[in-house]
Amino acid sequence: LCSPHTRIIPNILWHLLCLSAAFVLFSASAESVHGSLTSLSTTSLRPKMPLPDGTNDEKEDLAVPLPAEWTKESLKNVVLYGTHASPCTAKVRALLNLAGVAYERRFGKASGSYTKFPVLFVNDRQINDSYIIFKSLAPILFGKPYSEEDVKLEELITYGLLLACEKEAFGGVENMKRWSAVAGLTHVTGFLVRNLAPLSLAQKAADRVASRYPHLKTSLEYCQELKEALDQRGTPFFAGEQAGALDASCYGALCVWHAGGEESMEFAKEAVTQSGLDPWFERTRAAIPSVFDLQGWWPLYT
Repeated sequence: LCSPHTRIIPNILWHLLCLSAAFVLFSASAESVHGSLTSLSTTSLRPKMPLPDGTNDEKEDLAVPLPAEWTKESLKNVVLYGTHASPCTAKVRALLNLAGVAYERRFGKASGSYTKFPVLFVNDRQINDSYIIFKSLAPILFGKPYSEEDVKLEELITYGLLLACEKEAFGGVENMKRWSAVAGLTHVTGFLVRNLAPLSLAQKAADRVASRYPHLKTSLEYCQELKEALDQRGTPFFAGEQAGALDASCYGALCVWHAGGEESMEFAKEAVTQSGLDPWFERTRAAIPSVFDLQGWWPLYT
């Protein structure tokens, strides 16, 4: 047996260790905002070329396209790098889950020249950036490539709606409490992250978005644009009668913030409801299972 004092010290050290790990998780998610901002501010200015290791940078097409003969059934050794509560990673999980592709989830960044996430390995090919992952895999998983209009909507989702949601989410303490629940952070460590993170990393991420993109629209305005596009198509889903890649993208961009029940953030619920996207959102949620199933070791869930 040990004395109460000898039990308290290991417990304190354990919670400090877990808090450090949790802040790694939060820092990684906040950094994804910086990555999106960096891509938006520099991609249009630099020539398109592979990174030093030959893989694609953000918003840059693959130097060598995926083989045209690949099918969903031929995809093997599928590995996704990211974090559980990252909206960009949630988008890719939604895509793979909707298509019924088996894959392994790993926490954080992949090794190599690309220093952000998500990163997806398919048949030993590396694809970086959720925007490029969707463009590259849509024809393989669903039998047809994105149309020009689909590409425009994918850009609106990835570089408009997703950023707007991050700005609104990271700017509120209550939102961060809900985000930590989605991330699987509980008990003492979760309490500390919920109450300390908004004072530092979260607000900095929100301020960075606001200062760099003062004309960024609200999440409600982007949802209204998406609802208008859906109405013009006259189908239950963006892809038609069945959910497809574009539905997975839009749902993935929203579902971290609108996870359901007490974990949903007010701004996200209002954006979906007031725009009229509620019926589509619920149909898509039903079509895409298990996006928030926890995998990995607490608190570094994938």
